[in-house]
Amino acid sequence: AGFIKSPLSQKRLTQDSVELYCEAIGNPIPEIQWWFEGNDPNETYAQLWDGARQDRVKINATYNLHSTSTISIANLTGDDSGMYECRASNDPDRNHLSKSPKVKWIRSQANVFVIERPEIATQVTESSGKLILSCNMSASHIPIKGHKWIHKDKTLEEDEEPGAFTSYTINGKREEHSGVYECVYEANPQIRGQVNISVPPQVTAYKKSEHGNEGDTGVLTCKNPSFPAVTTWSWYKSGHGV
Repeated sequence: AGFIKSPLSQKRLTQDSVELYCEAIGNPIPEIQWWFEGNDPNETYAQLWDGARQDRVKINATYNLHSTSTISIANLTGDDSGMYECRASNDPDRNHLSKSPKVKWIRSQANVFVIERPEIATQVTESSGKLILSCNMSASHIPIKGHKWIHKDKTLEEDEEPGAFTSYTINGKREEHSGVYECVYEANPQIRGQVNISVPPQVTAYKKSEHGNEGDTGVLTCKNPSFPAVTTWSWYKSGHGV
């Protein structure tokens, strides 16, 4: 057995997820196992399985021409930091309880560093017809290489400043710019904060009047810029529900 692809070391924040990938080749097709050794000096390697750690661990493997295996761990905690080891072997006695395998398991390792997620204080202030969105990250030892502001998957602004504070200014009314905005700290790992511009429900008619011939189909449209979005609409004609 031999590795085609080995897992890569990664840094992640608490509450994030991580995915490690391993690929091995051989004849017969080798089996892949995942093992873990924590950072505690007394801790030894223990095998991981699908559903471990209160079902936060998921392992998917395929054995077709060669072996591939992916381990993913959700909702990371500090205890998930450590060395993850992908092991592969195609020795017939590899899992025998008394016989030693002729060919030892081959191993490939990757470190996962789980860093405590820093808190981000967010704020929206209105001044002179402008909206100022701000994010301020609590003390963090992670070096910051820049910032980015994102809305609806579109990058609005970016810089290469190192500070824990970042802001973005919008010209216009709150009603015209409601929704979720993200402040992104460019670091390893990347850190994201969320700023919500909330607007209470307010209904405006798309057109004040509509004309048509008898027998035509009439379409009446109302819009509402609120955030969060409204979930229920009701229509009335001359005060009566329709």
